[in-house]
Amino acid sequence: MMSPLLEKVLAEVTQLDPKEQLQLVSYLVTRWQQQPELFVEKKISRKNLFGCIPGKIKMAEDFDAPLNDFAEYM
Repeated sequence: MMSPLLEKVLAEVTQLDPKEQLQLVSYLVTRWQQQPELFVEKKISRKNLFGCIPGKIKMAEDFDAPLNDFAEYM
């Protein structure tokens, strides 16, 4: 199943004349060769995850204090 965006792009390309189609393909191939990282899924290792957002997550001082919602069960 193709995405709606890809279907729209392919429909637009078929309306171009063969010379314009060739120019478009040539442009896309050139862009792909210049910046292949845009088209390749990067793998993230676990090693790179640790320490990647220091100071962004804060824990409340009373995080382990009993919750009022469970007072009747304690």
